[in-house]
Amino acid sequence: MNHPASSARPAATAIRYLSIIVGCAGLLLAAICIAIACQVFIQTGVFAQSYAMVGLISTALGCLALTLARVWK
Repeated sequence: MNHPASSARPAATAIRYLSIIVGCAGLLLAAICIAIACQVFIQTGVFAQSYAMVGLISTALGCLALTLARVWK
């Protein structure tokens, strides 16, 4: 007889790895957006608020996804 927790194990592993991938992708997007915002500011002196906001939101979501991956068991 199968234990109910044993059938959920592959799904939990898949969710954990998917959240790791999403977290890393979010942090990579954040780094790219912040780099573009800095580049625009250095070249023009104008603060690229849209890139900075996308970078901050991506940072928050990436950290949240990585926290989920760490906590999920």
